[in-house]
Amino acid sequence: MKSISALSKVEFEHRCRRLHNVLDENDLSSSTSGSHKSTDPIPLVISSDEWKTLEAGVAQRARLFNALAKDIYGEQSLWKKGKLPAALLFANPDFLQVVWKVQPAGGIFVNLTATDVVRLKDGSFVAVADHLQVPEGLGRALENRIGVSRAFPELFRSMRTERLAVFFKKLMDGLNEMHKDIHTQGESDKVVLLASGPDNPRRAEDAVIARYLGIPLVENDDLAVRNLQVYMKTLMGLKKIGTIFRRVEDGMCDPLELRVDSGEGAVGLISTVRAGNVAIANFLGTGVLESPMFKPFLPEICKELLGEELLLRDAETVWLGNEEDAKRVFAESDKWIFKKAFRDAESSKATESKSYSAMTSTAQLALMQAVEEAPEQWIAEKAMDVATVYAYRDSSPTKRSEARLCSNEKSSSPEFTQAVSLMRFFAVNTKTETAVMPGGLGIMGKGVGEKDIWVLSESPVANFSLLAPAGQAITPSRASGNLPSRAAENLFRLGRDLSASNMMARIARGIAVRLSDESWMDMPELPWILKAGLSDESQSRLPQDPENALRYFVLRKDNKDGMQCVLTEIRDLGMQLRDRISEDLWLYLNGFGIAEMPAGPGAAALLPYLKAVLSDSAAVAGLAADSMTRGHEWRFLELGREIESAIRTLQLIKSLLSTAPADEMTNLRLLQAVLEIGDGLMTYHRRYGGRLQVVPVIDLLLSDESNPRSVAYQVAKLRKASKHLPGNNQSEATFSPLDRELMRVLAELRLANIELLAETENNNRENLIKLLDVQISSIERIAEIVTRLYLSHAPRTGVIHATTTKMSEV
Repeated sequence: MKSISALSKVEFEHRCRRLHNVLDENDLSSSTSGSHKSTDPIPLVISSDEWKTLEAGVAQRARLFNALAKDIYGEQSLWKKGKLPAALLFANPDFLQVVWKVQPAGGIFVNLTATDVVRLKDGSFVAVADHLQVPEGLGRALENRIGVSRAFPELFRSMRTERLAVFFKKLMDGLNEMHKDIHTQGESDKVVLLASGPDNPRRAEDAVIARYLGIPLVENDDLAVRNLQVYMKTLMGLKKIGTIFRRVEDGMCDPLELRVDSGEGAVGLISTVRAGNVAIANFLGTGVLESPMFKPFLPEICKELLGEELLLRDAETVWLGNEEDAKRVFAESDKWIFKKAFRDAESSKATESKSYSAMTSTAQLALMQAVEEAPEQWIAEKAMDVATVYAYRDSSPTKRSEARLCSNEKSSSPEFTQAVSLMRFFAVNTKTETAVMPGGLGIMGKGVGEKDIWVLSESPVANFSLLAPAGQAITPSRASGNLPSRAAENLFRLGRDLSASNMMARIARGIAVRLSDESWMDMPELPWILKAGLSDESQSRLPQDPENALRYFVLRKDNKDGMQCVLTEIRDLGMQLRDRISEDLWLYLNGFGIAEMPAGPGAAALLPYLKAVLSDSAAVAGLAADSMTRGHEWRFLELGREIESAIRTLQLIKSLLSTAPADEMTNLRLLQAVLEIGDGLMTYHRRYGGRLQVVPVIDLLLSDESNPRSVAYQVAKLRKASKHLPGNNQSEATFSPLDRELMRVLAELRLANIELLAETENNNRENLIKLLDVQISSIERIAEIVTRLYLSHAPRTGVIHATTTKMSEV
């Protein structure tokens, strides 16, 4: 690290900013775990000689756990020979009996492993944990490598650091090989990554892995089980899946046979696995291998299953169900860390470590009592003296100050400190080999920060990349690919939410402007606008305090009909669509509606915030128009925007113009308000001057196809976009149900007699109300047709699907 310490503090700070900019741009720092932003710029370096030892040990453990899983879900010979206690299997809540005797594709149970290793002060390495169900940190290790190598490119090259791309290629090759061993009906060569839910801290990492491997990222809603086959729902129909690279825990994979509260798996997935029609990596049930109770027995298991001595030893661990070991532990309790042998079956939480020496006297007594009552449920791990590594003392960007950049520090060097760091190494089992990633994820403490791990090579490193060679010919294509129905639905919902938030902000601004005027009680149009814009719950507050009613509508997050709920959903949808939209568009969606909240009371204080929301809306619309290719992603975003905009405009006209006020002043003020909120004021004045009349106002907002805010314009755009949807581009002789409905609505708007609509009877415009109600129902029906045709795939008659552990026909 001499090259790093030779840098001035100013230069080092510049490199740190470059590192964090890379991490921000690649999105992983948005993970709710919050630790990725504190990636340390100093890599953890492992020499080639040390790596030979570590690589052999990690690879052996990957082979060992694969063999152990094969025995657990096969012959269970270790238990039949009395090598392991029966409680280790039959009392283990992670043992999945539903897949016992089921063989995975290629005979590989554990495709990807992660092993946590620490270096002791004597220089030796010790394994402290193995992650064999959903190994976490692979995507973060990749992102850290990208960030740190770009921050110190000359150092990365000069030190001959091993690259990670070869490992990821072997992982992908293994996934591609798996589907060849399954019993498929027809071709099934698609590999997908089954991601955790949008709220899961691991979701951002799942997206990184999927993008790097070049495979679709799917959620539970993207999958459908038909005829004991797993399909991905796309706009073009159901596409058969061959291999699922799962990032979902065992119990969450199938709510039909595992946890009924699972929102991440696919109904009937286990039935498909038992039928041998889909490959799963890692195979279902591998969570049982993570039980700490296996640790004391691993050396014996290794000899029995592999015929080898365990190369990478674990920290000294004993099972307290053994009376002699328990007595030894109790005699020196302060030297041990206690853990539950199994996870809590009810809470599904992992085992929690309890260091005896760090506990209070009361807690120590309670722990000893719990252990004595059920010693077979506990293990003890001896505390270790762990070595430290160098770390930058102020790696967090939030802790930097401008004072560091002052001139008198230009010649000083960056300051370093010592920190304890765990090293997480990854391995992949394939049919032909077990490969270990030459690098990994360094984890400093609990949530403190992360490190990139550099493995040095004795020879020059090849510049291998997963990207296609520069000389390889690529056939130009304008295809949109197989857009999953879930992604199309999210884009559709996003479009609707963007239009809804825009109209809500415009109405709220119109109210706030009027309430800010001292003479607002003399504004006869205000009650009309208030009732048009605020929800029912907000309206109940109107008579007492209209200003607080408006603030409740705009600011309260617990108001389900208010603005904040819509703004929150926009941000959530942006996160779910991270792999479908441009970087700039995602950044705006991620911060949509997050502006400085009003500091003072009253309606006037809301105006800057509402302005910021409208600015965000305009920016997102512009970025979407500029950055999205005109494929299905764009079309479904536009469908949602146009449908919601049309409905909201119709509702605005109905609220403000369906009744003719008795006095002319109120009528004029209402016409002014509807033009202002409908963004047609400038156009109207340019065309008609200052004379406000109801006929041209209705025409401008309802039937004028040259006005982008009019209902007719939105419907015309809907029809144009729908022509390019799958299955909707019929010849002129036939029309789809969607096209017929759009043609009918557009014709009604074009043929509407505006003078007749403006006529009143007992101060009510009955003709206008009737037309508006019909149009609102028609456009809502259009939204239902789009949803039915493209956003859901219901089972059809005669299709077999899983209803219990047996199969039935519907």
